[in-house]
Amino acid sequence: MRFILATASLLVLTACAVPAETPPDQPSEPSQPYERISFEGEFATPEERARCEAAGGSVERAGMLGWENCIQTFADGGKICTDSSECTGTCRTSGEFADGGSRVTGQCTSNDNIFGCYQTVENGVAGPALCVD
Repeated sequence: MRFILATASLLVLTACAVPAETPPDQPSEPSQPYERISFEGEFATPEERARCEAAGGSVERAGMLGWENCIQTFADGGKICTDSSECTGTCRTSGEFADGGSRVTGQCTSNDNIFGCYQTVENGVAGPALCVD
């Protein structure tokens, strides 16, 4: 009887010691590294569209000319940062622009859409404001 109880206890302890494959509070690593996908012309070809969608992106019109672009979202979008090296995309100020050269924290961009007005943060310092159309 003691042998059965000892064996059962050992099995229960062993089962508890096996870690889960991906803990729910930790994001999983991307299956492939990020690569920006660009299109040759105003409209995505069927091959370009398929490549964009296979990478998890969506084809959207963006910029002042409204050309089609592959927009890919980032898992770390919104994460607090002090440098773009901490992000899949770039680290940018959120809200109003800061004085260039001032010490700030930013947020990782949520996607790779390059259009709009923004201010990057590098080494905890706000860069100049930039508008891309």
